[in-house]
Amino acid sequence: MAALAEQAQPSSQKPNEKGREFQPPFVPIDGLNNFRDIGGWPISSPSRPNSKVRSGILYRGPDLGPITDRGAQQMKDIGVEVIFDIRSVPQIVRAGGVKELEGIQRVWCPVFQESDYTPEKAGARYTQYSSEGTDGIVQAFEDILANGATTAFRPILLHLASLPNAPRPPAAMIHCTTGNNRSGVFVGTLLSLLGVPTSSITAEYALSEIGLRAGRDEVVERLMKNPKFRDSIGDGEQGRRRAMRMVGAREESMRAMLEMLQRRWGGAEGYMRDSVGLHDEEIERVKKVLTT
Repeated sequence: MAALAEQAQPSSQKPNEKGREFQPPFVPIDGLNNFRDIGGWPISSPSRPNSKVRSGILYRGPDLGPITDRGAQQMKDIGVEVIFDIRSVPQIVRAGGVKELEGIQRVWCPVFQESDYTPEKAGARYTQYSSEGTDGIVQAFEDILANGATTAFRPILLHLASLPNAPRPPAAMIHCTTGNNRSGVFVGTLLSLLGVPTSSITAEYALSEIGLRAGRDEVVERLMKNPKFRDSIGDGEQGRRRAMRMVGAREESMRAMLEMLQRRWGGAEGYMRDSVGLHDEEIERVKKVLTT
């Protein structure tokens, strides 16, 4: 994992053994794991030579329930003014409700609607996320892209397209429950749109292996207590292994998702145009805002 962390750093600063989680692109937010900046990654595009993804514009992370007052202030200190919550109602209820942060706007734009959380549909997603190989999780990722195109991803992208030309425009954060899969699907697709190479996109996704390390056991225990999960996956050691896969972030999963994105939509730009409904000028505006 240390080798993965070093390979994945988009900045020149390498992680050290102490506080590795808080080396760039991770940002220390008191109470939260897996909070990081999506910027800093290289862009490989003939139209944008020697460019990289702009830092300080969009952050990704987990449910805000555990954040402390100090963490909330740290969010404000890095310029976060808008939080996009892409969770569904059942997940918000299980988390104990919504954690509002004073002075930061919350935009609720769920990927899945409440009707998507029948026992059958929830069980199918648990099976997909926790299966071996990549077929199951890529099907889950495809469902995220299809279901969340207009309800979740369109408002986030339109917000980014609307940002002013300023040295430091207002920052935003996107979060699901652990900041891993739904957030990872959106960020991976966005980075692909910007022209970030596949190797960097998969490395960015796999950083969740580090970001979730401190809270992984707690998430696994929560899954093991969820009756829908047990009914679909089983309990005991087999169930625990599958729960660990759900909280993982394998590079091959993101690589296979990008291949699926190309097959179904002709790539990220085709998805943004055909499913999200962005116009060409809006797509170009997103690229301009997020490129330096």
